[in-house]
Amino acid sequence: MKTLKILLVLAVILAIAGIFLPQHYTVTRSLVIHAPVTAIQGHVEDMDNWERWTKWQEVTPPAGPQLAEMQSGVGSGKYLSGNSGSGWFVITNNSEVDGFEYTVISDTGDKAAALVRFTDQGGGIKVDWTVTGQVTKPPVVAPYIALSKDFFLGSTLNQNLKNLKTLVEQEDRK
Repeated sequence: MKTLKILLVLAVILAIAGIFLPQHYTVTRSLVIHAPVTAIQGHVEDMDNWERWTKWQEVTPPAGPQLAEMQSGVGSGKYLSGNSGSGWFVITNNSEVDGFEYTVISDTGDKAAALVRFTDQGGGIKVDWTVTGQVTKPPVVAPYIALSKDFFLGSTLNQNLKNLKTLVEQEDRK
C-alpha cells in the first residue's frame, strides 16, 4: 500500500511538472561530406531517393485526403514511417540559397519544420539538418517527449547524415 501511495504521488508530481515544461524542440545535426554540392542535393531534394539513405521508409498512407499529390517540387511529399512514428513529409521550399525545407505532419497532428542547408567548407560541403517542432499529444506526456527529441530524433538525423555521406562519397568516387 505504501508503495502504491509513493507511485501515485510521483505520478502527480510528474504530471504537474509536465505542465511547466516546454513542448517545443529544436534538433540540429551536421556533417561534412566530401563531394560536390549538386551530388548531395540530388539525394536530399528528391524524396524518391530517401529510402536509399534515411531510416524512414515509404508506406501506404491512411485512407482519406492525401496531403501531397504531386510527385516532385514544392508541395510534393511522401508518407513515411520510422521508429518514432509515421506522417507526411511535404516539401515547402527548395532553393540553392535557402536550402531544402520540408514540413512533417505526424499521425497525431503535430507539425515540425525541417531545414537542410549546404555550406561549402572549402574541402567539403557541410550539411546542417535542423528540425523544429512542438509535441502536443498526449498532453501530460508531450513535454517529456519534446525533451527526448534531441536524443531520439538527433540519433536518427545523425544516422541519416552518415548514410548520406557514405552513399554520396561512394558515388562520387566512381
